[in-house]
Amino acid sequence: MTELELANVVGTITYQQELDLAALTETFADRDEITSVTYEPAENHWLQSRFPPDETYVAFYRSGRCSIAGCKSVEHFETVVEQVNNVMRELLEFEYMPAVDVSNIVASADLGFNFSLEALTIELGMERTEYEPEQFPALIYRDSEFVMLVFSSGKLLCTGLTDRQAVSEAIENMASRIQAVV
Repeated sequence: MTELELANVVGTITYQQELDLAALTETFADRDEITSVTYEPAENHWLQSRFPPDETYVAFYRSGRCSIAGCKSVEHFETVVEQVNNVMRELLEFEYMPAVDVSNIVASADLGFNFSLEALTIELGMERTEYEPEQFPALIYRDSEFVMLVFSSGKLLCTGLTDRQAVSEAIENMASRIQAVV
């Protein structure tokens, strides 16, 4: 079994109301639970913030959506969601449970051996692969649900899936296909 490392878990929280970003900026600036707040409407239409202890990035949008990026696990993402909801519940005084969605998991793996990307391109099929070494050093494999970068060094990077088990299966499947070429 190939060991995978989660590089980034990204997701959203959706509140059932519009957010006043200028007011949130003022309130967030006085909160210990938030280490950084930036809102510059002339440059960006969202409020940028960081939550401790690891400075996780959280963006708030006027529409009531909130994006979280930079989590190292699904559990970490869930912890940040709880932190954000605790602050927002106090400020917005809502009784409902906001919708939460993991929208992307980025994971990497290292197979520990080198191989030919030209041979792998033929094995995987030209209709799903892109390999132009003079443009980019990795083979790009596009599945209907995810994209995987495959490097000749044995490193893999998978993005686009929303479930850790699905990421693990995609990487295991690719590792098996690579083994067939080696």
